Amino acid sequence: MSVPQSTQSAIENGAKGFEFREDGSFAMASGPDAVALYRLKVIQNALAFEIKTGMKMSRASALKAANGALGTTYRTKQKALDHLNSILG
Repeated sequence: MSVPQSTQSAIENGAKGFEFREDGSFAMASGPDAVALYRLKVIQNALAFEIKTGMKMSRASALKAANGALGTTYRTKQKALDHLNSILG
């Protein structure tokens, strides 16, 4: 499946902007692609959390965020999560 160019750019180049501390923990995402990739990972985790617990994000819809980032119109969280898992690993 194809994804918007901005999402594809984040997937291909985003990890280059990640910085880690000496102990290996995440420190910072610098640059637009790194921030976009981090956002995709947050959406992926939010969808998994909502599916697992039944709880919902309080400020925004994880499904709407996923559909916006992926350029899709999924109606279920599981389909959106499966797509994110396939492109992010």
